[in-house]
Amino acid sequence: MASILIKISGYLLIILLGAILRRIGFFKKELARTIGVLVVTVTLPASLIRNSPSIVIGSELPKLFLFAIFASSLTLFGGYLLAKRKREPKTAALMLSTSTFNVGAFLLPFVELFYPGAGVGYLCMFDSGNSIMGLGISYVLAKSASNPKASLTFGSILKTLLHSVPFMTYVVLFVLAFLQIRLSDFILEYAGMIGNANAFLTMFMIGLMIELKLPKAEIREICKVIALRYALIVLLIGILMILPSMDPFVKLIAALCLFAPVATASVVYAMECGYQGELVSMVSTLTMLISIAAIILIILGFGQSYIAI
Repeated sequence: MASILIKISGYLLIILLGAILRRIGFFKKELARTIGVLVVTVTLPASLIRNSPSIVIGSELPKLFLFAIFASSLTLFGGYLLAKRKREPKTAALMLSTSTFNVGAFLLPFVELFYPGAGVGYLCMFDSGNSIMGLGISYVLAKSASNPKASLTFGSILKTLLHSVPFMTYVVLFVLAFLQIRLSDFILEYAGMIGNANAFLTMFMIGLMIELKLPKAEIREICKVIALRYALIVLLIGILMILPSMDPFVKLIAALCLFAPVATASVVYAMECGYQGELVSMVSTLTMLISIAAIILIILGFGQSYIAI
């Protein structure tokens, strides 16, 4: 247990460093968006490539893939109902803050630390389905719900997915895994050099983003979103636990994925849907804090026997 806490404390210190440097004025919160772009387009794909040998096309792939799509769809619909099915920008904000899961950028460093190899492979399987929703379909549906005149087409969904670097990285890596083509050691080594920065940049970005001052005008809605999100996550965990013929370790990784915070891209997506409030960014911040606590509890309570020390 001591080694677990030491490893987690390292990440927490990086988050704290980002928060302190922002607090004393050394960096501004806006830097988090720049780092986020760097993470999503460079270090995260590199980290996925580095871990590509752990991706195996097995019987768990369709289960995790479909479960991720189901989880995103259920929570997305929950956000739509919370908005009372109105066609306005706030509906998009509620849908995106209830449904998206920041698996690749936020959770991957934790899983790489404690469950390298198979754990990362299972995470990628879940996140492939999660990326289809969070980086494409969920955004398009939210955009459609934000405007009565908006139209939803297959082309708009496909265009969004094709412009997502992490999603396209997943597609290429899974195709290579299906064809049993292994990337050369040269590529893996250089991807590792870049990917090693992913954990630090991600945690530092989180530190820059953390904002504990809640806007009074939206406190009630923020609480509603948080309550609904985690009520649905508890329901999904219950469904996950009773799924037959799924390895307990796979269920552990899927449970960690469900407790990932709201995707940082949702803040940008909500603005693109016309929303100008702080609800999504605040929910993203609060779910980061909740996620850190949940990850620690899950690992300490259920995942110690699988840890690679």
